[in-house]
Amino acid sequence: MATRRTQIVEALVSDIHTNIARMLPTNVTRQMVFLNEVNDFPFVCMLVEPETRFHYGAGRKLATLALSLRGYVFDGDSGENIDLAEDLGMDIDSLVIDTFAEAHRDLAIEFAGVQSFRTDEGLMSPYGIADLTITITYEVEIFD
Repeated sequence: MATRRTQIVEALVSDIHTNIARMLPTNVTRQMVFLNEVNDFPFVCMLVEPETRFHYGAGRKLATLALSLRGYVFDGDSGENIDLAEDLGMDIDSLVIDTFAEAHRDLAIEFAGVQSFRTDEGLMSPYGIADLTITITYEVEIFD
């Protein structure tokens, strides 16, 4: 059986391609991918960072998982790459992360939130990049 951490990351991958209409399932991955490796847009990848654990006593242990999430977009010649990158980041925030904890109570998620959000501001035109830092706090073990 997969660890709770793995289950949470897989649920996040699933929610991104399920809740954002323009995302194909094959365009969301839990591994970091560089722009030159991407052929189909939009594309979302992530880097799962080490978790921090907090022991509260009485057997209660919470972990905070940090993820660096990157979204790639391509606009061709339209000049809207900044808007596309911002839209993708805002969709991930509002359509996925805002409802993630509530949607996955079965995984004992207490909190999910976007800590930072930035784009490349047109630097990579005609491509666009959205970077989000996400934290997810969950209960490590549940005692019945």
